[in-house]
Amino acid sequence: MAASILLIEKAKSPIDWIFQSLEKKGYTVSLARGKQKAIQQATSETPDLIILNATSPQVDGPKICHTLHEKVGEIPIILILAAGERDDDVVGATVILIPPFTPRKLFNRIKWVLTSGTGKIMQAGGLALKLGTHCVDNGCKEWRLTPKEFELLKVFMRSPGRVLSRKFLMKKVWKTDYMGDTRTLDVHIRWLREKIEENPSSPTYLRTVRGVGYRFDIPEEANEETERKT
Repeated sequence: MAASILLIEKAKSPIDWIFQSLEKKGYTVSLARGKQKAIQQATSETPDLIILNATSPQVDGPKICHTLHEKVGEIPIILILAAGERDDDVVGATVILIPPFTPRKLFNRIKWVLTSGTGKIMQAGGLALKLGTHCVDNGCKEWRLTPKEFELLKVFMRSPGRVLSRKFLMKKVWKTDYMGDTRTLDVHIRWLREKIEENPSSPTYLRTVRGVGYRFDIPEEANEETERKT
């Protein structure tokens, strides 16, 4: 599955080659211009990677990076700063690049960011999703997830408490707008429940929102147990 990348930049940039180069490499790329649009798209699309081009004087890279870090959490960010800008106070950036740099260097950094999650874990309540091994630990047992199960659970864990529509989930995980048959989604939800729920018939994590889609909740007792362990 092609990684999804959100590119944030002004209308005119000295490194406008980035968008087309990313598409040629096979990435799924969307473009946001402006801080508010960037936050909206990052929240709704939950991309695998954000590239923030802050080489324009009108873009406050460190400030936007900090806001994105607060709003979207663990999504990695490659921040591109203009030469001479301070980079020691940047919060939330995974990688910082200073032009000029070659496309090869950018792609190497992208590859490193997208594949360096081997030891990283997404934690939500009593669940631990291991990004490198595609396994989920529910506190009692560790399960190996299929690629689609992994992508689906990752989307849910990035958006706790939000109702995610069937259309959004189909587009995000299966890369399709076709809604003629959503049984595939329902089957994967059932499989996930069997691996993460104490009682799949009465789920506490993956809740059905009738007529809309699904919502990922974090049970209060799971949160309390996690806090006692940390």
